[in-house]
Amino acid sequence: MRRTALALVGMVCFTLACSTISDSIKDRLEPPHEVKGGILFRYEAPSAKMVTLAGNFNNWGGTEGGGRYDPTINPMTDVDGDGIWTVVMPLPPGRYQYKFVIDNGVRWEQDPSNPNTAEEGGIENSLIIVPESVSYDHDVVTGTVLSGQLRRDTWTAPEVGPKATAFRLDAPFAGEVFVAGDFNDWSPTADAMEKGEDGIWSITLEISPGKYEYKFVVDGTYMEDPENPDMVPDPYGGNNSVITVE
Repeated sequence: MRRTALALVGMVCFTLACSTISDSIKDRLEPPHEVKGGILFRYEAPSAKMVTLAGNFNNWGGTEGGGRYDPTINPMTDVDGDGIWTVVMPLPPGRYQYKFVIDNGVRWEQDPSNPNTAEEGGIENSLIIVPESVSYDHDVVTGTVLSGQLRRDTWTAPEVGPKATAFRLDAPFAGEVFVAGDFNDWSPTADAMEKGEDGIWSITLEISPGKYEYKFVVDGTYMEDPENPDMVPDPYGGNNSVITVE
């Protein structure tokens, strides 16, 4: 009789545990996914006064390269007052690392609803891969590359000529590199650069005379030309490199 009672207690506990786990899974937020206008990010923080989204698509909230965290970059909103903070980002296709920043930088948290992670500078972050199939209109977004991917000691700025403009980037560990700018409608895949045995990627484009903004797209991540000092601010807290073709 006692064994039967214990077995019943065990079954009840198991059922309650399964129910709790099931409810937890059911209540878990969806990972970032496409909605109208971009990628929807959500984070549950009922006690937070402020939450922002930081990643290599916005120079980590302004902190990349020793900068200062800017809470005005990609703020999230708790529209329903239920502690669920949201933001929709029109990210172009590519790989992006990100974190949620709580209460003006007090905490930087990974996305508990997203099991995919990657490292940048030895720090683990949440990872999202935006496919080429997204249907929303997207802007060009600034970003960073993984630490150790670039060697800048032998780099030179673009060689500008009246008919041809040569771009080069020293990125020996990159899998693919493109150049995107005003001259190709900021396409992230239109102008593929070729990798030399020395790890330097290069491409020569026929560009009409004028002034152009551009970035390199390194394994899906946008970055400025590290050796071109001529830059202008972009809309996302970073910079676009600038060339003048005469």
